[in-house]
Amino acid sequence: MTEALLLSERKAYGAFYTPADAAHYMASWAIRSPEDVVLEPSLGDGSFIAAANDVAAARGWRRPAFVASELNPRAAADVVQRGLVTADELAVGDFLQAPVRPVHAAIGNPPYVRLRALPEEQVVSALGAARADMGETMQSSGSVWMPFVSRAAQFLCTDGRMALVLPWDMTYVRYARPLWRYLAATFGSLRVVRVRERLFPDLGQDVLLLFADHKGRRTDSVLFEAHRKVEDLIAGKPEATSTVPVSRVIAGERVFQEALLPSAVREFLVGSAEWTVPVRDLATFNIGYVTGDKDYFHPGPERSLPESSLRPAITNARRIRGGGLYTSALGGSATSKLWLPGEELSEPEKRYERYGRRLGVHRAYKCKVREPWYRVPGVKVPDLVLSVFSSLPVLMVNDGGYVATNSLLCGYLRQGDAASFAASWYTSLTLLHAELEVHSLGGGVLVLVPNEAGSVRVPKPHTVSSRYLPRVEEALRAGDLRKAYEVGDVALAEKYGAEAVGLMREGIATLASWRLGRPVVT
Repeated sequence: MTEALLLSERKAYGAFYTPADAAHYMASWAIRSPEDVVLEPSLGDGSFIAAANDVAAARGWRRPAFVASELNPRAAADVVQRGLVTADELAVGDFLQAPVRPVHAAIGNPPYVRLRALPEEQVVSALGAARADMGETMQSSGSVWMPFVSRAAQFLCTDGRMALVLPWDMTYVRYARPLWRYLAATFGSLRVVRVRERLFPDLGQDVLLLFADHKGRRTDSVLFEAHRKVEDLIAGKPEATSTVPVSRVIAGERVFQEALLPSAVREFLVGSAEWTVPVRDLATFNIGYVTGDKDYFHPGPERSLPESSLRPAITNARRIRGGGLYTSALGGSATSKLWLPGEELSEPEKRYERYGRRLGVHRAYKCKVREPWYRVPGVKVPDLVLSVFSSLPVLMVNDGGYVATNSLLCGYLRQGDAASFAASWYTSLTLLHAELEVHSLGGGVLVLVPNEAGSVRVPKPHTVSSRYLPRVEEALRAGDLRKAYEVGDVALAEKYGAEAVGLMREGIATLASWRLGRPVVT
């Protein structure tokens, strides 16, 4: 298979091929007898089959017998042509529809493709497999790797084992919770390994290695190991180890993130619970409004639309950087105006509506599903606005009365005032909990979504006085976001000691280094 084929097709099939060292480690763990039959449910480039053959040869055993599956016919043909498997051992097609055959071990790297991106017949297959295997309905927001795991377990005979490369998302996404229940009820031993060195540096995919052993037994815990590099994993030299209760994973806690922290930081987090609260107790954060066509719904003054139907708006999080703490001080270059007409259109608005039709705006999905197509729903003035994509998110007090698009989160106070919330927000404690609770995209960029933002813990109101806000304002205007977050640390150091602040910053650096795949100093 050509390199061009690998690059062009592997994302379409969710085939993120595994480095040789990781594959050999997993094959060495999984294959324990020359009689073992080995399942590879998503063959890809054959890395695991090659590794299994190498392991057997190194032990003086004959070539293992394989049960293999591959959806991509070109990849399948290539692996057969290279002699890694025979045509009789390989089923070309959907693994989730393949007949179950008894095997002793399973190794592989299932596809990471969301159900919504699959053809309908594969979606039906995935949902059906998950329901049959786990006895629970899989959420449609999930990814196909999950039923691959449950179905691979079905192939295993009693006391069988599997070693799989899975997305790190598995440790926290809601749709994976039924799988954790299933794994705990199916295997006597579970081990999760994370390696800071990226296994897929070109794809920016954070992964874990799952080792499930002793099919037919049960467990209530997961052994977690963290390693700097694959070579440390092979040498058995973890940077951190922890026993994680499965019940906490199923409850939605970020226990695997927490387990990456030094023990002193974990102890601090337990103690700080007395004087902190989750953000959702103070404010509700939602995404801003969705227009369907950002340019059309934020027209310039040349359109001569009536001011009564134009709402001051923030449409770009990057533009508010350097704007300070208060939206009332934002300049014109940082803001726009949203066209939000009333029930009756004026003549200029009728012309603008016809102009939108000529452009085809009314056919955009978000427009065609609402009536009338040109009236944007869900437009409200928030108390706070918060940037979405950043490890140092910008929070602003919305005293300017702006509305905001879905490029920002909009906060609505449940108790207290906006100034008090801002004082609580701008501390290193917020950044530590953001590292714990907020997921990241490829490349390590944190992405704040409403539920995760609500889980971030901040000091209780008035723990940090509003008198510190002028210094926060000054740092934000200077574009020094880190300094803005350090302002509140002065108050926390006075109340809880400099050691507490040091532990917060140590925790931030630790988790950021895992997120970014490199050492971080704060």
